[in-house]
Amino acid sequence: MNWANLLFLHWRVDPGLIRPLVPEPLELDLFDGSAWIALVPFRMEHSAFRGIPRLPGLANFYECNVRTYARFRGKAGVWFFSLDAQTLLPVIGGRRLWSLNYVYSVFNVIRTDGVTDYSLQRRRGPWHAGRTHIKWRSGEVLPQAQPGSLEHFLTERYWLFTRRPSRGGMRIMAGEVRHKPWPLRSAELLHLDDTLIEAAGVKVSGPPIAYASDHLEVQGYALREP
Repeated sequence: MNWANLLFLHWRVDPGLIRPLVPEPLELDLFDGSAWIALVPFRMEHSAFRGIPRLPGLANFYECNVRTYARFRGKAGVWFFSLDAQTLLPVIGGRRLWSLNYVYSVFNVIRTDGVTDYSLQRRRGPWHAGRTHIKWRSGEVLPQAQPGSLEHFLTERYWLFTRRPSRGGMRIMAGEVRHKPWPLRSAELLHLDDTLIEAAGVKVSGPPIAYASDHLEVQGYALREP
């Protein structure tokens, strides 16, 4: 799959506010003593599952994630609060196959002269109501993020965590995500009206840290026990 025209918006959050929302035994992954929450809109392109023919609505669609960062058994990864998607097949597959909180939403996206006007409204379903409207301008190419930097911590994530029922209760599962380092750009946030983060149980304030990216090729692998 390819992730295209992506925006990272990150806010610093008190770990005490995030801890009740992330299941044990996952540990919060902190930078500078802070937890972080992100709003990540993008377009999924040329998505395909191994052994499954390409299906309408599965290959290309808009998506928007709300996420934070966690660690488990030495692996640093992502914990998703929600993943809004434009088409129904990814929502069904993500919820059933990956046990991820996919949400079926209506999107309206316009891109003109480097400015993206991106909005979504959640449909009715077994999830909290929510919406977002983001407008941003992609800027200059940034140097590659180096290990130990905030940019690297927030963007270079190669595992996702979820949980599934087991005989003893719930067990943590991990999915590997392989890709080259993110080709980041600066980003100017022109407008933000969002309730997705609040729907996840977190309130943020102040301007976020923003990075944009044009395109990244990604391979995702089946869930397994870490």
